Amino acid sequence: MSKARKRAIRASNNDVSQERYELYKAAFEWIAKSISEGFYLEAISLEESLITDRLESYLTWLSRTEFSFMTLGQVQKAVEKHETDTSLRSLVLNDLDQWRQARNKAAHEMVKIEDGKQINWGDRVKINQEVAEAGLELVRKIDQQTRKLRAE
Repeated sequence: MSKARKRAIRASNNDVSQERYELYKAAFEWIAKSISEGFYLEAISLEESLITDRLESYLTWLSRTEFSFMTLGQVQKAVEKHETDTSLRSLVLNDLDQWRQARNKAAHEMVKIEDGKQINWGDRVKINQEVAEAGLELVRKIDQQTRKLRAE
């Protein structure tokens, strides 16, 4: 590969890195704003996007195979298949799976009534707040663990 081609690739990678940094910065700011203003479903949606992006990027680095535009469930299965680190596996297969289930309820069951359970609107919103706050913490944990593994 020519020196000019290598420089072009590095420049392109730097552009992508800068773009990703700007998007992440904006996403974290928007999540904080969404949580503080009570827009929990919006925060949850952005958290899911950040989590899948972090894991797709890590899986691509780990396996040298392109992983992109996957669903949360697909990314979990890929981590289960490719990852050997017990800390990341636990985060993804246990913590993330519990959060994913809570996220599903938050996103899809706001007005559904389950037999024998009465949950008023305010309580449902409070649950969504907890899911949004837990999701933010999970994004940070997954990011920290994937960074640590890349550095090793």
